[in-house]
Parts: sequence; C-alpha cells; structure tokens
Amino acid sequence: MERKIYWTLVVISSFILSCGSNDSNTITNQADNMRLNLIDGNWEINYILNTPGTLDELYPRSKPNITFDSGEGKVAGLTGCNNFTGNFSMDGQQISIDSNLAVTRKMCPDMTGEDLFLETLKKINSYSVSEQGNTLNLIMGDMAIMRCTRK
Repeated sequence: MERKIYWTLVVISSFILSCGSNDSNTITNQADNMRLNLIDGNWEINYILNTPGTLDELYPRSKPNITFDSGEGKVAGLTGCNNFTGNFSMDGQQISIDSNLAVTRKMCPDMTGEDLFLETLKKINSYSVSEQGNTLNLIMGDMAIMRCTRK
C-alpha cells in the first residue's frame, strides 16, 4: 500500500513539475512573440520626411501602405501606385528591409511619390511602436523618417 502511494505521489509530482516548466517557457515565448510581433500587420503611411507638398498631393489615388509579417520575414504593400513585396529582418528594434523589392510596373501619372517611398524604405534601420500599438515610426539613426497608422 505504501509503495502504491509512493508511486502515485511521484507521478503527480512529475506532472506538476513538467506543467510548471512548460508554463514559464510558454510565458517567455509569448512575451518574445509579442515583442517581435508589434510591427506585424497593415500600416498606412501618414508622414514621410522631405515630402514635397502634402501626402494627399503626392498620392492623389491612395496613400502608400506596408504590411509586415515577422514570422515569415516578409514585407508587402502599395507604393501609392504599384504593389511591392520582399523580405525584411529584425533584431530587437533594429530592422532591415531588402533593397531589391519586387515592384509591379503600372504606368503611373507621376512617379515622384513612389520613388520617394521606395528610397525612404531603404534608409530605415530601426523602428518603434507607440504604447497604444497604433503608430509605427520607421527610423533612420535617431530620426523618424516615416510614420504609419495601423489599419
């Protein structure tokens, strides 16, 4: 009888200990994923440094937008005229968007906005997301050169 109680306690203790260790790993992994995934989702650009005129003037049809998928390391969006897709990498708050993005080639009346958007993307080396999670700042050095709103 004592032997049966002993083995029952060993099995229950093992179960409890294994559950406890998985829970702490799960919590740690969830925190890491949350930190990495703050950038994930679709963002509409509402500011680009050195824009000649207003964004509405520069992008009369539709404002550029960008979608990040950190799990896949993929970025895609709209330049204001053409669609684009490519890869990006992250390390903490550091970010690097590949300069050789695939871009469709529609005939656009004015390529100034698209050129500015794509050139600005190449300069980005870090990012920050507001506490509320609705504003993304894309940064070069210590200056926000593009600002986005979560869509």
